[in-house]
Amino acid sequence: MHDDGTDTGTTDIAPVAARPVVDVAAKNLEFTLFYTADLPKLVGFLVVQGARPDLAADLAQLAMTDAYRQWDTIEAPRAWVRTVATRHWWRHNDRHRHEVPLDSLPEPGSLLSRDEAADIEHRHTFLAVIGTLPPGQREVLAWTYDGYLPTEIAAQLGKTPEAVRSALRDARAVLRERYPRGEVTP
Repeated sequence: MHDDGTDTGTTDIAPVAARPVVDVAAKNLEFTLFYTADLPKLVGFLVVQGARPDLAADLAQLAMTDAYRQWDTIEAPRAWVRTVATRHWWRHNDRHRHEVPLDSLPEPGSLLSRDEAADIEHRHTFLAVIGTLPPGQREVLAWTYDGYLPTEIAAQLGKTPEAVRSALRDARAVLRERYPRGEVTP
């Protein structure tokens, strides 16, 4: 309406607020940097939990794919992908209980460099001993081995810090007893 009361034929509608535009290029770069830096560590994390290196690489890829899909909502990506990768590992174990682990490591795939594969191979004896631990102790040891503190592990696993420290202490005692060189890495 004009000041004189005549209708202009238009209605005054408040403009719709524009949705924030997500910078896809920035998101992709941020994820790519995370992926490149963390994938080999995530594979090692799964190997410590008992996965063969080739399977660990596949499970790590699944977790990273899940992370990319939810990248904008993830607050702690390193912990998030480890939690998701562990769940993939558990599901795999539930579906494939009949499989027998290989005594030798397969040739490194395209996801691991030769140095990364050699590092995993050097840990083979250590990992064989870890395989004798109960799953809960292996999981706590894997988080510890990956640089997390007992309080951080407790928060991720929904346990008390005391329970995590107890599992870690028990695991280390077994490893000291069984590891041939008497060295406990984590």
